[in-house]
Amino acid sequence: MVASSAVRDAKRKSPAERRDELLRRAVEISLDEGLGAVTLRKVAADLGVTPGLVSHYFSSAEHLITEAFRTAAGEDLDRARALMAAQPTPTAAINALMDYTLDESSIDASALWLEAWSVGRTNRGLAAEAADLTDQWLAGITEVIRAGNQAGEFHTPDPTITARRLLILIDGLGSQMVVRAVPPAELKHIARAYVVAELHLDVSG
Repeated sequence: MVASSAVRDAKRKSPAERRDELLRRAVEISLDEGLGAVTLRKVAADLGVTPGLVSHYFSSAEHLITEAFRTAAGEDLDRARALMAAQPTPTAAINALMDYTLDESSIDASALWLEAWSVGRTNRGLAAEAADLTDQWLAGITEVIRAGNQAGEFHTPDPTITARRLLILIDGLGSQMVVRAVPPAELKHIARAYVVAELHLDVSG
């Protein structure tokens, strides 16, 4: 009865609305349980629709996983960009980025990336999305570092290389946070110390 009423309800929704509903549920599953838990059948069961309806919008579990990652990781990137843009100085922007990415509330996002790198070994679509989002992260951080150089706050010869090093730092420390090997407060302290050394910040004042 629930399934049949849900199917009738599906007919009342536009294709865009239905696809968004299915995708949002896949995103929630990916963050709560991991990308490995995202299947056509689970999304269908959670929303009370048929697996066939889900496969109408997402041709396979691999397709659905890729789209879920792209959406969840993209929204995380958007939040980080907005946070950095809201800061008064490039130094404040980099520090805010470290605090955001290494806060305990970001564990799900870090875990999502860890799983994406693993699953991406056999899911080419997912690997491509991860590579594209990595490039976007690098571009955003590079832009802040260039601004810091121009303002005289940073002193780094190659902003792109420095941005990659900072992103590697974030990824590495984020992995430690996911497995709870190091407390978030200690991770942030490590990150701040690295930022000072890498960007040649003057902290004497």
